[in-house]
Amino acid sequence: MGSKSLAVKAQEGRLRLISGEDFPRGDILDRNGVSLTDSKIMPALMVFPSMIKDKEGFSFSTAQILGISADLLKKRLSNKNEYLIFPNLTNSQIEKIKSLNFEGAFIVPLKTRYGPNSLSRHFVGHVNSIDLETWKAFQNKTNLEKKYKINDFIGVKGMEVVYEKYLRVEKPLFYWIVTVDARGRVIPGLSFNKITGYEKAPRPSVVTTLDFKLQKEVERIMDQKIPRGAVVVMDVFNGDILAAASRPNYDQNNIVEYVALEEKNNNNPFINRAYEHYYPGSIFKILIATAAIEEKIVDPDELFTCSGEYVLNPQHIIGCWKEEGHGPLTFEEGFAHSCNPVFVDIALSLGREKLLEYGEKFGLIYDDALIGYPKSRFKSIDISPYGKGKVANAALGQEGISLSPIQVASMVSVIANGGHLVVPRIVQEVKDHNGKTIVSYDYEEPKPVISERTARIIQKMMVKTTTEGTGKKAWVSGYGSAGKTGSAETGFKGAGKPRHFNWFAGYVPIKNPRFAVVVMVEGGESGGETAAPVFKEIASFLLNDY
Repeated sequence: MGSKSLAVKAQEGRLRLISGEDFPRGDILDRNGVSLTDSKIMPALMVFPSMIKDKEGFSFSTAQILGISADLLKKRLSNKNEYLIFPNLTNSQIEKIKSLNFEGAFIVPLKTRYGPNSLSRHFVGHVNSIDLETWKAFQNKTNLEKKYKINDFIGVKGMEVVYEKYLRVEKPLFYWIVTVDARGRVIPGLSFNKITGYEKAPRPSVVTTLDFKLQKEVERIMDQKIPRGAVVVMDVFNGDILAAASRPNYDQNNIVEYVALEEKNNNNPFINRAYEHYYPGSIFKILIATAAIEEKIVDPDELFTCSGEYVLNPQHIIGCWKEEGHGPLTFEEGFAHSCNPVFVDIALSLGREKLLEYGEKFGLIYDDALIGYPKSRFKSIDISPYGKGKVANAALGQEGISLSPIQVASMVSVIANGGHLVVPRIVQEVKDHNGKTIVSYDYEEPKPVISERTARIIQKMMVKTTTEGTGKKAWVSGYGSAGKTGSAETGFKGAGKPRHFNWFAGYVPIKNPRFAVVVMVEGGESGGETAAPVFKEIASFLLNDY
């Protein structure tokens, strides 16, 4: 039977035309042209609710096989859906579903948007159907209602929504034709027929700066070591983001399962923690040390004494993480051992205005620089002018300081590359159906913001952190590493104890630095104990296998 005759009969009402692709869209690619969504043809379960007689039994049995909520599946079966799709079936799942022998459930090849190995899901985002309320909003604000209908799919998160107008395509790669009876029900026993002819049609694409190989390894490590947190890897010379991932992760094919968690802010799987803002803790001492050296407020070998606390006044005493104190130590040692009293002293000497000035130099006052992605305009540094206590707290990377892992990677890059500010970039270009570039995002020229001398001094201090200080577990044999640990309060508790944001931010290798790596973990013991080992594992891959 030819494709044209099938299409004609479909119009006559006895054959049903069904898309052979769950979400027909353009590609989101890594820097080498590899799909980040893992889009490919995979076995899928196609369910026609009108044919399922025992909806409760079907929901219970099938949900167990698919690993989804039986109640939610039953609810979806009760809605007026013509058919439901459950993609990316394993061989084991296929055999179990077939053994149930439910009428109205079919295993078919389907071109899935999101395969089981899709990466950087929080930046890639996902699509969802347009409900009546959303469609009405389109009518009031845009011209999209001319293109979209209720229940059409549209990008709602990440790059899927940012580049919706480029990614949307009208036709799938192929169609299925199924035979239905007079009531519109699929007639059992009649096979699905495939209408081809669209497979070779070119599609638009969004080309990112991410590297599939590196991104995959970063996410593998995170799945083993980081239940909640983020990792960012950046090229220190041009700002390209080579890997960016957030945990907890979510299934782009099963959004409804995660909506209930969205309101639980401390475990919301939709939060892009690589782009979200957190107290950086002692990571912020990188900026304070840089400002102090550049302004000649302090020399690296200048001597301080840490008694275990810094007394602003009798009502405001700031303790050091080492309760008994560090005793006599140089400024360089104070950095390596993350001594709080030393940095409160230095921050007060600098003053609020100088801290803000260097925040501006490093592009940290507003988080508005990520090439190829929407600007957040979040005010990351907002130190109150009222009282020394505000400056002292800022010195510890707490009050008035809130940075994203991407911002921290940019800050580290300034030190690693010898003093130049690089603007982070995550998208290189958008190509049309013919592969022609229609939108291009060029690098921004690196801007000198501190002297090379200051950068070299801070580099030495960051190396001392990994050789003698709090970051020893980040040291990479054969190459070395440089960095800074950090720990800050989250406001949440775990196992009855305060939960912290634990950081390690640094670069590799020591000679001719190439990569800035930032690890942020919600929970754990400390930056040195929890985040530094993850940094080491990622850095080792970068230097030995990338």
